[in-house]
Amino acid sequence: MEHLTHAKQEIFDMYIKLIHQQEQQESIMEKRMSVQIENMEQELGSELKLNMSDIHAIACIGDYEPINVTSIAGKMGLSKATVSRITAKLIKKGLISKTQLSDNKKEVYFRLTAKGRKVHVIHQRQHDQIEQRFKDFLDRYSADEILFARRLFSDLLLSDFLAEQ
Repeated sequence: MEHLTHAKQEIFDMYIKLIHQQEQQESIMEKRMSVQIENMEQELGSELKLNMSDIHAIACIGDYEPINVTSIAGKMGLSKATVSRITAKLIKKGLISKTQLSDNKKEVYFRLTAKGRKVHVIHQRQHDQIEQRFKDFLDRYSADEILFARRLFSDLLLSDFLAEQ
């Protein structure tokens, strides 16, 4: 029983390390993206100054366009007010445009501009590379181990360890 308690502690410690590692990797990804965006800025002749929330909003719009504020907020897990601020910034920078559907003049939808599509492609390329490396990493495990890992991650996503009992 002692070894099980010790193993649980080790798993918790690794979980915390994984969270920290994820934060560091996001920073690395942001730096890689910024280098590519700087190259694009030179090509376009304008400075974009995008943060990761801006880039993820562009990705969300590019993946689901035409899309409205409510849908973006739901998909990104942000408030509508935050999405409104981000979209206003992206419109100002010429990365997205506002449209209305012909059957609903009240609702505002967003689409990427040509410049926004370039950012979307850069972001998607980064994600595709990471996804491929992750899947290659999983090749070292058996089918049963992968199914267990899927169940573990699913359970982790549904758990709130900060909630008080």
